[in-house]
Amino acid sequence: MLEVAFGLLFLAALPAVANWRMGLTLCVLTAVMQDPLRKLTPNEPAYFVLFAGVIFAAAMLGAAMAGKRLRPSAIRGWKAEMGKPFALYLMLVAVQAAHSLVRFGSPQITVIGLISYLAPIPAIVFAYQFAMRKGLAGLRAWMWVYALAAGAALSGVYLEYMEVDWEALGEVGEGLTIYDVGTVLKAYSGFFRSSEIAAWHTATMACFLFILLIGRRLTLPRILIALAVIGLLISLGVLTGRRKMLVVVTVFVCAYFFLVAWFQNRAARPALFAAAAGVLSFVAVVGMMAPDAGESDTKHLRLDPGERYEHYTARSQSVFEDVPKRFDELGLQPVIWAVNGFGLFGAGLGTGSQGVQHVAASASIDRGAAEGGLGKITMELGVPGLVLLAWLATAFYRYVRKLLEATTKLSRPHARLAYGMLAFLIANTASFLVATQAFGDVFVQLMMGWAVGFLLAMPVLAERDVEIRRQRALSRQDQPPFAGRLA
Repeated sequence: MLEVAFGLLFLAALPAVANWRMGLTLCVLTAVMQDPLRKLTPNEPAYFVLFAGVIFAAAMLGAAMAGKRLRPSAIRGWKAEMGKPFALYLMLVAVQAAHSLVRFGSPQITVIGLISYLAPIPAIVFAYQFAMRKGLAGLRAWMWVYALAAGAALSGVYLEYMEVDWEALGEVGEGLTIYDVGTVLKAYSGFFRSSEIAAWHTATMACFLFILLIGRRLTLPRILIALAVIGLLISLGVLTGRRKMLVVVTVFVCAYFFLVAWFQNRAARPALFAAAAGVLSFVAVVGMMAPDAGESDTKHLRLDPGERYEHYTARSQSVFEDVPKRFDELGLQPVIWAVNGFGLFGAGLGTGSQGVQHVAASASIDRGAAEGGLGKITMELGVPGLVLLAWLATAFYRYVRKLLEATTKLSRPHARLAYGMLAFLIANTASFLVATQAFGDVFVQLMMGWAVGFLLAMPVLAERDVEIRRQRALSRQDQPPFAGRLA
């Protein structure tokens, strides 16, 4: 099976180099295939998680050979709005990479950290160039490809729940067992390597389908259909046992309607209502991670053993009850743990990243503080990293605000996709702040970069679309009244 996997990887890399515009689609297909192939391979090699990154690197090579500019300066407004904090960010990443290498003497730890902090950057530029080439229709088509591929892969969650016996189903390794609601629950992952990744794809698919279904025209029937689809996906996501998926989707929907109300409708009251709902959802995100086994509010709840699905729904409903304890454990407390354990400058790049548990040199590293995003950043970039990322976030906010204002004035279809991409990023940021596991996946990191690239391309695409329509209108005006009939 290992030879088959590498053969398929090679066959996918060739067209990615030859036609870089196929790169994103090939990355999606690779991402949904790499985990089942890994499970069918003896010893389940961990490097299979890099396969999607290999295809993306091949597509980057193809784009470079085609003469595409792949530096962030190719993005309109980037240098002016993001130049200084971004340059300092790169410097800090380099310093902390050297820090971890010297401190632990492990190139593997350093490389894992570099991938985590740098992979989204080329993804941003690549997605921007892809959008420039394919336009709004091309972006929507790619999102449909992702939704269909992810939907096919997520069908494995139901198959595993129905106890289909196949080696490609289930988690890599021992898997996750949940002791809750008076019984033992299994976290289903389907074809994906872990329930965490399956839950992330479920939430992402829900977000993308919402954008696609209401992106052309915002009407009540379309909104109801989109919400119904999200409801179906939530019923699937509940089986993963990862309750934060519920609140991630809620944060996305609230953020989307806030952006529509604020930028498109200029309606302050609905915007503030949506923002308040989003804040409450974020508070729920902080409390959604499973409490300690001995302190779960639903651990002693007794249900009929035959009602397996009700066990998962009951556990999901307890998400809001767990907020106070988890807010303390996953909010600022990990920052304090990281500073107490590693000092103001942290332990260096990669020390809190997913994947380092497979490296022998990491055995002495206490990674508990890295469970939440703030703790992970403090552990790897130190307190200076927290300050610098706050500056980056402020600069990005100003950049995107100008971008959304310009796009909204030019084209509502482009603006709605921009709202969707930003809402998707906001929801994932909320998730990252309280649970970093899924964000150690290379494909997830690339998806974050692609979403940013699509967002930054929207005003340029909107301007181009307006100019095309203007040229067509002028062409019709210059045409003689009977030119069509004479022809």
